[in-house]
Amino acid sequence: MKNESVAILDIRSYSLTFLIGGRGVNGTFVFRGGESSEYDGYGTEGFYDVSSFTSAASRLINSVLSSYDGTLKTIYISVPAPFIGIRTKGQSMSFEKRRKITAAEIEALYAAGLNELAENRALADESAMYFSIGDNRRYFSAADVTGSKTAVLQGALCYYFLNEQFYSLTQKLFSASGFTQIEYLPQSLAEATYLLPSKTREGYAAILDVGYAVSSVFVVYGGGIVHEESFDCGVGAILAGLMEEFDVGFEKAKEILAAADVSGGAVPKGIIWTDKDGVMYSVQRINDVIKCGLDELCEKTDAFFEKYYGTKKIAGDSSNPVYLTGEGVQEVRGVAEHTERRLCRVTRAICPEIPYYDKPGYSSRISALNAALRRAEEKSGLRKFLNIFGGNKK
Repeated sequence: MKNESVAILDIRSYSLTFLIGGRGVNGTFVFRGGESSEYDGYGTEGFYDVSSFTSAASRLINSVLSSYDGTLKTIYISVPAPFIGIRTKGQSMSFEKRRKITAAEIEALYAAGLNELAENRALADESAMYFSIGDNRRYFSAADVTGSKTAVLQGALCYYFLNEQFYSLTQKLFSASGFTQIEYLPQSLAEATYLLPSKTREGYAAILDVGYAVSSVFVVYGGGIVHEESFDCGVGAILAGLMEEFDVGFEKAKEILAAADVSGGAVPKGIIWTDKDGVMYSVQRINDVIKCGLDELCEKTDAFFEKYYGTKKIAGDSSNPVYLTGEGVQEVRGVAEHTERRLCRVTRAICPEIPYYDKPGYSSRISALNAALRRAEEKSGLRKFLNIFGGNKK
């Protein structure tokens, strides 16, 4: 498995990335091929244009594989939040007498929980927030509880189910592309377990993934996603606002956004920014449009916390901030500072800690690559007794 490569398709709300890679040294990766392409994207209700997705995905796969000297029969798909349904379940299993916990008991616990849920949707993945064996301790990984002797095994389990239309579409598309095995990786779970250290996840941690057409907020605890919601807002809505405010095209709106910075407070009315063509724009008006777009995202995020946690601000202090990642954190300067002011919560940008890819815009694809390699390693049996939820940092 050491030199084995995996193929992943990372699906974002405005772009696709097909990537082939393997493990490197010191937590890095070796990339053996990859390309990205824009497409029409998706909203919280699904793809805007299915044919745009299928043609872009097929084109990327064919292009990358044509120059790859090898054979790959499995594709790992990074599934965005709008196409995933999460169900959590407390599950318990008793034994006639104390026994040593092995992988078989843990698998049986998952199977029992899944059976009781009686779901018809395809299962993308399963994970545990934690396990317990009746000693008032929480074991945050299968490795921690494996080997313990007990008469009872309990788990706070998470099951990730696929949207039926998404499952049908991807099965047909990637089977036609020559893949004999199609694996699904919940995007939020991959990001949470790769970007956040395992110690951080021993308490509730919230991540806000600021995307292009869709942004998502989710809470992770241990090795599982507790709650998750997506919103139709992000960088795209901000660009649309700039286009309308200044009556400019898409490329000019991108130029304006790239030059802006909303990290500070109010801007005096008379300050002007001049673009590369010599056209002048009011910085105050630019910032107002950007802040308006961010405010909408903050309002939806605040409503998410209120809905699930009420007055319990799980990310309300410096030791447990709201973590920000995604394209929006990279493309909108000052998003962390503005979000912190609006949410009244400490925020912190997170991204992969590897050379060149240490930017929030790369979080999804690198997290997906790590998750795909981890799953391949687990199936090969090489990581059976390792912490399967340990992320990239200890």
